[in-house]
Amino acid sequence: MIELKIRAVGSGLGVELPPEVLKHLEATKGESIFLEYMFNGSYRLAKHDAESVEQTMLIDGQMHEEDA
Repeated sequence: MIELKIRAVGSGLGVELPPEVLKHLEATKGESIFLEYMFNGSYRLAKHDAESVEQTMLIDGQMHEEDA
């Protein structure tokens, strides 16, 4: 687990992502990453591309089928 400190950034708040997190996300300056709310109350940081969006939709659909 990586601890992130909340800091003042301009007129808001933000966190600095360590290089190893950016490497795993394959994210670089100027790209968008997304903070997604998960069904269990936690959050997930993700870089969206067509494949990850499709996988998320499939997983979400399977979870809803199990609830029925």
